[in-house]
Amino acid sequence: MSIPRDEKLRITQRVHAKWSQTFGDRDDAEANDAYYSMLQEAMAQAEEKYKPGA
Repeated sequence: MSIPRDEKLRITQRVHAKWSQTFGDRDDAEANDAYYSMLQEAMAQAEEKYKPGA
């Protein structure tokens, strides 16, 4: 089973809020890479939760 759409939105919002506390309005490669890494990690954790048989 894949992650439900509403859960993906909540994850994205939480990651963005956490990222904003650290990086503010920065728009450079380091900040963008950090955001992407944080989002990927959060989605990977959520995928574990929604795995079949989990």
